[in-house]
Amino acid sequence: MLYFYLRRIVAICFGVFMLLGFLGYFYPISFFDLQVAPLVQRVIIYPSITALVLLTFLILITLLFGRIYCSTLCPLGLLQELLLWLYKPIFHRMKKKRGNFYQKHYAIHYLIAVIAFGLLMGGSAVIIRYIDPYSVSGNLSSLAVYGITFFVLLAILTFIKKRFFCTNICPVGAILGFLSRFALFKIKFAESGCVKCGMCARGCPSNSIDYQNQVINNETCVKCLRCLAPCPKGHIIRQKAAPKPQPDFSPTRRKLLIGAVVLGALAGAYKSGLKISQDIAKKVKRVIVPAGAKNYHDFANRCLNCNLCVNNCPMKIIKKANNEYPVVHLDYGKNFCKYDCNKCARVCPSGAIEHISLKQKQNTQIAMAVIDEEKCIECGLCVHTCPKGIIAKQEGEKPIIDASECIGCGACHSACPVEAITIYPVEQHRNL
Repeated sequence: MLYFYLRRIVAICFGVFMLLGFLGYFYPISFFDLQVAPLVQRVIIYPSITALVLLTFLILITLLFGRIYCSTLCPLGLLQELLLWLYKPIFHRMKKKRGNFYQKHYAIHYLIAVIAFGLLMGGSAVIIRYIDPYSVSGNLSSLAVYGITFFVLLAILTFIKKRFFCTNICPVGAILGFLSRFALFKIKFAESGCVKCGMCARGCPSNSIDYQNQVINNETCVKCLRCLAPCPKGHIIRQKAAPKPQPDFSPTRRKLLIGAVVLGALAGAYKSGLKISQDIAKKVKRVIVPAGAKNYHDFANRCLNCNLCVNNCPMKIIKKANNEYPVVHLDYGKNFCKYDCNKCARVCPSGAIEHISLKQKQNTQIAMAVIDEEKCIECGLCVHTCPKGIIAKQEGEKPIIDASECIGCGACHSACPVEAITIYPVEQHRNL
């Protein structure tokens, strides 16, 4: 029971901090850097020691204890736990008949993961951004249409099949489930003493317990530890997996065939990712993207649409994906990019926006300001509001912008009373 309460306390703490971070209220440390899909993309896009260490840490934790990430660190997993807690009185009133609650694990789970991560490795997040638990949670926190729709469907699925999404759809769950096969510590039945009452299976959120045959599927088990307390005999135990005798190496035809299919699917998804990323880059509309995103066409493939930057932007100029552009982008319609702020770069966990410093951000050209001399009334407000001081104006003349120093922050556009200044996106961000 100690482990159960300890896991619950850690999960609640992470859940609260992640919710506050998603809503833009509190971001003390990078809790979001402990999410699998963003870490994988960071390792692919901007390889860093930090990302590699964190990803290795999650892999080692899984190899030790199994899918504890899914019940403790995953925001969508915690949301499903909350839903199951809310459903508990309903389940009790329904007085469901006791039966074998074990749920089949479908092989298509691996195919979904291979396709999603294969495309990601090929350079396109076009699939994973819609089913990655972290990305979906961020989408929901910003009240995006897709996030709300996904939540409604998930709530229905959770009511019917509990954590079916985690065990049979989630690409991150598939990878962690595969690693859990080799976990050092597993949950299992004791060799004798089980009375097959089914109490352990009744509370299992992932339906991983076949109490009739005394088998626990540690691949789908999310290590919530709920099964330990209800057992009247104490015969479900958590212990080090017993070593199994290893036969001489003799690959079967089935294993070779499955391996070949997986590798073929991964290679096909990777190749498709390369093509899809190129097609998207050619077709996306020119927009302004945050400093650190490099350019708008690559950003369209890399952003996971978690909307963490949307909620954390103090000027509220980072907008959600729309029909014209598939991921978040800047809109100077009502405000401008604050010169002394680089919060979007600090909170982005996926590497779509590189973690650049404030000084780097202040010297990165993301757009270009152009003055329409016919509309300009020579008020000079743009001169005074430019944070870099690169707009000059002589008495009786139109203001002039030094294009070689303009970073495209939009402050002059926001200050202009007659909308004589237009901000145009640049093809490639440039360090001035």
